[in-house]
Amino acid sequence: MASTDIYTTAKANLRDNVKTLVGIFGGIAGLLLAGTPFTGYGGLDPASATVRWSLATVGLVAAVWLVGKAIVLLLRVLQPDLVYQSALRRQVDLAIYDPADREELEALRREFERRHRNLLRDGMEWVDDLETAANQAYERWAEAVNGPDLTHLIDIRRQIYDSLQDDLGNVNQWAAYTRLRYRIVKGCNEAFVLGFAALVAIGVFSWAVGQKKEDKKEVPVAQIFVVQPPPALPPPSPPVAALPAVNPILFETGKAVLSIEGITELAKVRDYMRGHPDIGVLALAYTDTRGGRTVNRGLAARRAGAVRSALIAEGGIAASRIFVTELPETDLPTLTGRAVNSQSNRSVQLMLLTLPSRGR
Repeated sequence: MASTDIYTTAKANLRDNVKTLVGIFGGIAGLLLAGTPFTGYGGLDPASATVRWSLATVGLVAAVWLVGKAIVLLLRVLQPDLVYQSALRRQVDLAIYDPADREELEALRREFERRHRNLLRDGMEWVDDLETAANQAYERWAEAVNGPDLTHLIDIRRQIYDSLQDDLGNVNQWAAYTRLRYRIVKGCNEAFVLGFAALVAIGVFSWAVGQKKEDKKEVPVAQIFVVQPPPALPPPSPPVAALPAVNPILFETGKAVLSIEGITELAKVRDYMRGHPDIGVLALAYTDTRGGRTVNRGLAARRAGAVRSALIAEGGIAASRIFVTELPETDLPTLTGRAVNSQSNRSVQLMLLTLPSRGR
């Protein structure tokens, strides 16, 4: 039974606050470019007022750069991220993540250690304990379903299993919200520092262009007007090419070793990503419905790790451009019943995607 995300409203409020800040910084940028002090910049003579002109130029450039960087930073904190259940297990290797992601996951684990008594049941400290309890409840439920004289226990054990699954879902929802909150709080703090610095730069600019100018005797001069034809319109931009489709990486039953065909397909993905630095890849790791759920979960993780390692270690692709999710027996490419041997489901599906632009 899928639990309702109780953090939906809180996440929406956090994102709305960030969007409001983006609008505020955009308004500051508009005032900077359209305000009266900016028009006074054109009246400065670099030859006769070198100091004031230099201060105004530095202040203007700094203000525009700081406001733009703050807007890009605030937009970046809104990007979606996957939170894997494995990040809250006792043993997890955070070295495979980028420094920014590693910092967020370390903060998430510290917060989980402080609040795990409110998120887990008595005696449980990490998600491993909850996963083990859920697997045991599933086995007891299956035993009751298949037993000859245990019909009266089926509903009770099913309810226990569903309750543990709901707990797992609630932990994942809490982790996603906590990680989003950490990123937004940190990003907003940095944006406020940038915004304050931008206001200082605007003040320097306004002071430089607002100084009283020396009275000069105006000498009438002849005015010459030159009429030029309107500039020709630029040629239309070429259409954006669609991203190429990628064949799935297939695996043998119970194995996570790349085949010759899989290595060849990954080489195509690697070559394309090398030539297009703005492209990332999403790897969806599946298993068929044979084997136990715990075994399939680990098998999907190993298959995803094999693809990720091949692209990073052998392909030279940055880890920040590779996104992995493990979906054993979930949302399968080919829907089947239990214990069905399916080659298409023993696979890692690859999807190329365009990465959002980042501030420099």
